[in-house]
Parts: sequence; C-alpha cells; structure tokens
Amino acid sequence: MKKELILLPSVTYAMKAKSILDQAQIRSYIQRTPKNTGIKSCGYCLFVPNRTDEAEKLLRSKGIRILGRAQREEL
Repeated sequence: MKKELILLPSVTYAMKAKSILDQAQIRSYIQRTPKNTGIKSCGYCLFVPNRTDEAEKLLRSKGIRILGRAQREEL
C-alpha cells in the first residue's frame, strides 16, 4: 500500500496545513519527508490517507505553498 504525501516548504506550513485540514474534517498526519522524493523541503510533509486531492486543493485555496506530492511504500 502506498502513502500519499503532500510536501511543504517548512514545518510551520505543515502545522498550518494540518490545522486547516482538521477544521475541514480531513485526517492528516505530520511526518518526516522521505529522502528519495527529489524535492528539497524542510524535512516534514503531510500524510493524508483519504481525500488527498481535495486536501491539496483546499490548502492551495488557503494560501499554503505546496512543493509537490510524493508516494511512499508503507512498511
């Protein structure tokens, strides 16, 4: 199973993004960014188990800068 990750530029953005998603009742978890994403980030991302496309669209509409998305194999 793959985890869909939303990559963010800073831990502050990760915390703000999580708060926005919590208010919209979209589950998300702040996690360390895998090193193999190929995108330079702060080292934190959001794992959104469901409704990832909706979550990304909402965050962008709220002014959250998103660096991209990545997938990670679940252990």
